Amino acid sequence: MIRSTIDIGTNTILLLIAEYKNGSINPILDIQRVPRLGKGVDANRNIMPESIAKAVEILSEYKELSLKHGSTGITATATSFIRDSANKAEFIDTIRRKTGIEIEILSGDDEARNTFIGGVYDKVHTAHDRLTTIDIGGGSTEVTTGIVKDMSLNDVSLTGKSLDIGSVRLNEKFLKEHPPAPARLVEAERFIDQHLAYLDFDISGTSLIGVAGTVTTLGAIKLGLTSFEAEKVDGLEIQIAEINEVLERLIPMPIDKLYGMGDYMTGRADIVIPGILILKCFMEKFSFDKVTISTKGLRYGVFLRDAA
Repeated sequence: MIRSTIDIGTNTILLLIAEYKNGSINPILDIQRVPRLGKGVDANRNIMPESIAKAVEILSEYKELSLKHGSTGITATATSFIRDSANKAEFIDTIRRKTGIEIEILSGDDEARNTFIGGVYDKVHTAHDRLTTIDIGGGSTEVTTGIVKDMSLNDVSLTGKSLDIGSVRLNEKFLKEHPPAPARLVEAERFIDQHLAYLDFDISGTSLIGVAGTVTTLGAIKLGLTSFEAEKVDGLEIQIAEINEVLERLIPMPIDKLYGMGDYMTGRADIVIPGILILKCFMEKFSFDKVTISTKGLRYGVFLRDAA
């Protein structure tokens, strides 16, 4: 069975077309666009008309690709920027009318659960692994911890929380200037730490897996890539000391230099520092010395939910 899963995020729209066979996901097409749909949502709580138009264009393209590859169904999910938007009903209705695609708005808990399943499904080494995933999005960050009780992920005990800190949100509040002023970086870290205090469950002793654009971009930077190569980034381990070194290198760089680092910086150069800052603060607060990168995540978890 071939299905499509679309993840509509604050910064990106991702498409997975895959075949589900013998309990495994066999990707056929796994691509992203970076339309920054959530731009301005934090300030005025409305999705901008130009953002709606971009979403229609991209989702129309994704529908054509799905049909071309023989997909029998499309599941499109939206996360924090839609949940936070005052005009979400208008957005959903416009997408339905112009593309025929129905959008499912995930709760923070559902987003965290599906991100965990998608992020770890090919990273589980033994039954009873204790794992934590961090998904740093544009508008929010989901932290989920769980004990994998069997290798098929059919029995997983999870605890998670969605926090209102994300790379786009942080950029719009504190870090619009490039390079950012030291005082603004201090304010941003204080803001991050205030939100991390809401994590009220035990994640000590777990292995950390990072999903989504911030950590995959970090992996590409560590490897010195100029073009993103998922097969090299997926499974890569990054130490906290390396994260601090990358931040020290990126913070003084003007925006044009950030864009010039590689094609993976398109649509992300101005938010890469806020995203990595969230990861750094999280790892330091909860004493993680390394993070393993997953290029999978929410779209894979939703795929498994619908295909199984």
